Amino acid sequence: MKGLIMVSKVKLITVMLLLNFPVHAQEYSEQELQTKQTADKFFEYVGAKNPDKIASMVSENVDWYIFESKYMPWTGHRSKRAEIAALFKTLFSYFVDGSEKLEVQSFLLQGNEVAVFGTIQRTVKKTGKHFKMPLAIHITVENNLVSKFSLYEETLIIEKALK
Repeated sequence: MKGLIMVSKVKLITVMLLLNFPVHAQEYSEQELQTKQTADKFFEYVGAKNPDKIASMVSENVDWYIFESKYMPWTGHRSKRAEIAALFKTLFSYFVDGSEKLEVQSFLLQGNEVAVFGTIQRTVKKTGKHFKMPLAIHITVENNLVSKFSLYEETLIIEKALK
């Protein structure tokens, strides 16, 4: 089956070339491949809800920012790796296990930076309210560790679900 799919792809590309259609393939530099591997591992640990492993993927000195809300203690600026595990422990404690669903719609990768765009949904433990919202995450990677993290989300949607 795999061979048949490969032959079909080769035939399609050949036909496209003969008809003068351009064929573009995304090529990544070694740095971009390392950046993607770091981001993938970071998100794998987030998905596994392992705060210590998440923190292990972050630089000792980090520029971490989630728009601040007085209702969400995991938000705001952080600058040390040691703060990240506690941040995720707090974050995970607010939501019903298994209610999270992250849908990645696209990502951009350039050099040592990656941006992820999608939606997330969760259910708040305290209120039972469920929400879904768009989000964007911008990550910078240095030495295979996250050195900068910025999360852009609709804070008001979360605040309403918390009340």
